[in-house]
Amino acid sequence: MAVKRIRVADGGATDIKRETNIVSQLAHKHIIQCYGVDRDTNYVYIITDYAEGGNLNDAAPRLNWEDKKRIVGEVARGLAYLHSRGIIHRDIKGGNILLTKHDEVKLCDFGIAKIIASATCTSSFVRKGTPEFMAPELIRVRPAYSTMSDVYALGVVMQKLVHGDETPEDYMEVMNRCLNEDPEKRPSVKEIVGAFHVLHRVHDIDTEGDQAKPEQGPSADEEYIMGYNLYFGRGVDLNLAEGVEMRFRSASKGHMKAQTALGDIHRRGVGVLRDSTKATKWLHMAADKGYAPAQAELGKIYLLGEMGVPPDYCRALDQLQAAANQGHIEACTILGQLRLVGNDVEQICEEAMQWLRVAAEGGGAKAQTCIGAMYYIGWGVEQDYKESKKFIAMAADQGLPDAYHILGEMYSLGHGVSQDDRKAVDWWLKAAEKGHMDAQYNVGVSYIDGRGITKNTLKGRTWLKRASEQGHEVAKSLLEGFEGWTLN
Repeated sequence: MAVKRIRVADGGATDIKRETNIVSQLAHKHIIQCYGVDRDTNYVYIITDYAEGGNLNDAAPRLNWEDKKRIVGEVARGLAYLHSRGIIHRDIKGGNILLTKHDEVKLCDFGIAKIIASATCTSSFVRKGTPEFMAPELIRVRPAYSTMSDVYALGVVMQKLVHGDETPEDYMEVMNRCLNEDPEKRPSVKEIVGAFHVLHRVHDIDTEGDQAKPEQGPSADEEYIMGYNLYFGRGVDLNLAEGVEMRFRSASKGHMKAQTALGDIHRRGVGVLRDSTKATKWLHMAADKGYAPAQAELGKIYLLGEMGVPPDYCRALDQLQAAANQGHIEACTILGQLRLVGNDVEQICEEAMQWLRVAAEGGGAKAQTCIGAMYYIGWGVEQDYKESKKFIAMAADQGLPDAYHILGEMYSLGHGVSQDDRKAVDWWLKAAEKGHMDAQYNVGVSYIDGRGITKNTLKGRTWLKRASEQGHEVAKSLLEGFEGWTLN
């Protein structure tokens, strides 16, 4: 590992950290791996791989022409990878081309260069890059950065590798094209990769067997991760459209997680129009290959009859059963609940308990609450307050409002615990603040009666109003009985 220390102005560390989050997701043989960033009062520390061979400036005197050609080709490969992801390096130079102990290229200081520049300089105009390596189009008040700017800088790097001895003509030809003042006449990095494959075919074939191949695009996994980050704004600017597009590319390559995500996106209509046909199509692609999350989502759609899809309990159960057989927590929970209530399914409490236990043991809070409720009222099992509290407490630890509410009931009635109105109200308040309608009613009544909490009719009516707005009929009736009171 290596740690680079950078002094920053106020506010600059946040921008650097955000950009390194993006860079840390890049993975390529010729890109230095960035593992993260830390900071103290005055400095930011960027943590990367350690390149034992130093930088190209230091290594240049000992390199022969075969090595130089190979290194330029590897720099071009690294740039091709960056450009394919919309990243312009902006500061290609010998000092930013690191070498391993085997003299393999690792590009560094990409992506974060523009952020570091703005974070370390107080001037309102900062030209990014090293002047000696900057393309002509960048020597302007408003520099026009592009991938061709990186190509020009690579041409300068090639020029600096020329030291008096006879330079190969083919090398000079590529170098001169890179140094053309007209950006449109410069070769793309992919052209340079192709040219140096021809120039240095033997060295392109290494023990890994992939150097002779043209650069591949991002894998399905990489596209899924990039799409996820764009869709949710994780480490990058939120971009729903691009996030959906990246997931579509990944899904089209057969990535089951991306297919499931696309199904959910079309189901919810966030970033795209709601479309039941597309939702079920993508979900079926993953479900038919045995992907449990997709099977569970399809099961819910067929069970509830969402988005114009007619309810089909047989298809719903087939999908849910397939997912549950793989231990999918939500599918196990739904199957257990269906067995328990007999919703178009034979009511078998023993089987319900079996599915719910699988989900509960896997950490499913809803299943834990359901089992706790069964023990609490003796539904399909012998009533057992102690066992009930054990499962309800598990769910409460995960923040489930239903579990908070039941614990409030237990303390209010003294079931399985010592009766304690104060603790009852505390649990109800936790549930009420998360929108639990029955808990809101209980909190309202507690305030009005002064039970377990200081009496406050106005606060009581406020909580009753919240419950009433969610459809709690008793709360609505109580509110109607309070004439002459005004809610703030």
